[in-house]
This record gives sequence, structure tokens and C-alpha cells, in this order.
Amino acid sequence: MLIYIQSFIVFILCICTSFTDIKSKKIYNKIIIYAFTLSSIVYICLWNQIERCFIINHVINVFITLILSFAFFYFKIWAAGDAKLFSLISYMIPFSMYEVNEHNVFPSMYLLILIFGVAFIYVVIETIILWIRDNKKFSNFSQKGSFIKSNWKDFIVQYFVAYFLVLLINNIILRFYFDFYRYNGALLIICNMLFITFLYRVVNKRKYYIGILAIAIILNIIYSIIFGFEFHSINIKMLFVIILLFLFRQISEKYNYENIEVEKLKPGMILSLQSVLLFFNSRVKGLPKQTTETTDSRLTKEEIDSIKRWCKTSKGQKSVVIVRHMPFAPFICIGVTIFFIFKLFL
Repeated sequence: MLIYIQSFIVFILCICTSFTDIKSKKIYNKIIIYAFTLSSIVYICLWNQIERCFIINHVINVFITLILSFAFFYFKIWAAGDAKLFSLISYMIPFSMYEVNEHNVFPSMYLLILIFGVAFIYVVIETIILWIRDNKKFSNFSQKGSFIKSNWKDFIVQYFVAYFLVLLINNIILRFYFDFYRYNGALLIICNMLFITFLYRVVNKRKYYIGILAIAIILNIIYSIIFGFEFHSINIKMLFVIILLFLFRQISEKYNYENIEVEKLKPGMILSLQSVLLFFNSRVKGLPKQTTETTDSRLTKEEIDSIKRWCKTSKGQKSVVIVRHMPFAPFICIGVTIFFIFKLFL
């Protein structure tokens, strides 16, 4: 009974947040609070149906979810509302529902894979459709900033930095924490990804990458001297997949923007960097002066009023470029629905 009631609450939560995310581009805190309160009451009322041997596992799973959700928010992978929603869902799903070994500290990983799998499929389909409709697709792809012309050297250096760092970290974990590595391989992959992403954000010059690469190679040599040499060949297939994903990102990023008339701007929309730069020499007060092109830079009504005044000046323009909003809550909803179908009915 506990599993079915909590699943029903999660499903209603996903429907409500998807609706508000599509309509208002927000996931309201009051919805999160109401759902959390209701779920907690259900846990208390049906305490006898909770498998007490999994309470600690459940707490660890929720704790890891909170950390990863915050990390995804920090790296702009999703918005704060999405982070809260996924953390709450992880709390609401009883640990026994995952049907995993108790050594698996993060079974919500399977739910995360479903969610991002759905999102990736959508982005691929949408990008293909937009690319087919784009009459300038080949000229756009050949412009400065494409993978072939400007980024391939940095990509190669970054790839080998990531390869040798991850190799060292995983070898240490595999040697000293084999059981953890065995049951939590997917979690380690995400941690590796976040670690490398953090490194890429902090280090922004090629000479520093080369220095880190040299240190990583030396540390791997020291490890091999102490524990024995283990050759791990570079997976050519995986390298090929990474290159394809990099190329795909170069193409898809070109369709993240939309030209819109100033009169059609609405609160919550996000300006592109190139549009914000147009305001720097303007004397109109209240214009936005910076943007991260994320939900942190949503336009307010006051800023829109200032932009409308700016567009009527001699240096103003009738249209600006905004970042196309892709609500993530519906992907969470679809991923959770697929999870429930597999766990409850198949």
C-alpha cells in the first residue's frame, strides 16, 4: 500500500510541476512543500509498512541525490526547481521499490538515467528537425567556432587530461574499494563527469591543461610502480562516440536561440549575451547588464519596460535574441512514469 500511495503522490506532483514549468517556466516552492508534507504524513501513518533494514540506505540515497542535484544546478545542467523536484521524488520513493543490492548506495541513478535518456532523445529529434528546416545549416556549421576549425586541439588535450585523471581515480577505487566500485559504477561515472566538468570550468588555458596532463601521467606512473603496471587501452569506439556528441552539441547550440520582437517579451524570458551587449552604451536606466543565459537571468517586468524604452531610441532595435526555454519537469515526469510502469506493472 505504501508504495502505491507514494507513487500516486509522485505522479500528481510531476503532472503539476510539468504544467507550471511549461506555462510559467517555474516550479513553485509551495508545490514542493505540499508534496513533501503529504509524503511525510504517509510515511508516518504507514510506518509499519516501511522496511526498517533499508532506512539507512534510503537516507544515504536521498543525501547523495541532494548533492548531485545541487551539483547539476551549479553546472547549469538543470534549474534549481528541477533539483528540488528530483530530490523530493528520491525521498518519496521507498528504497525497497528499487529492488537493488544494499551495497548500491544510489539506486535513484536508474531514475536519473531514464530522465536524461528521455531528454536526450527529445533534443536529438528537435535538433534534427530544426537542422533540416534551416536553409543556412551548412554555412552556419562552417563558421568560426565549429569543431573542425577551432576546437579540435583543445578537445584532444582535454580528452587525455580526463582519461589519465579518471584512470588514476578509478584504479585507486577499484583496488581499495572493490565492492563499492562493483555496485556503484554508474554513480562513479557521474562523479567522474562532474569532476572533469569542474576542472574544465576552473582551468581555461591550454598551457594549464598540458601541465595537469603531465602531472596526471606522472601520478599514473607512480601508481604503476607501487601496485604494478596495468595497461588500459583507449577505447576507440568511446572516443568516436564522444567526438560525435561534441559535434552534435556544436550543432544543437545554434538552435538554442530565438529572435523575438521587443513588444512580445514576457517576464521570465532569458536574453542572450549578444543582446545584453547591445545595452552597454545606452543611457536608458534599468536595462539588464549581464546574463548567464540560464534561469538565473530571467527578465523582470521592470527590465522589459526598460528594453521597450530602449528600442525606441536611436540605437535601439525592434527585436532581440532570447534563449529558448526547454522545461525539464516534463522529462522528469516521463522518466518517473516509465520507472513506475516497469516497477509496478511489468
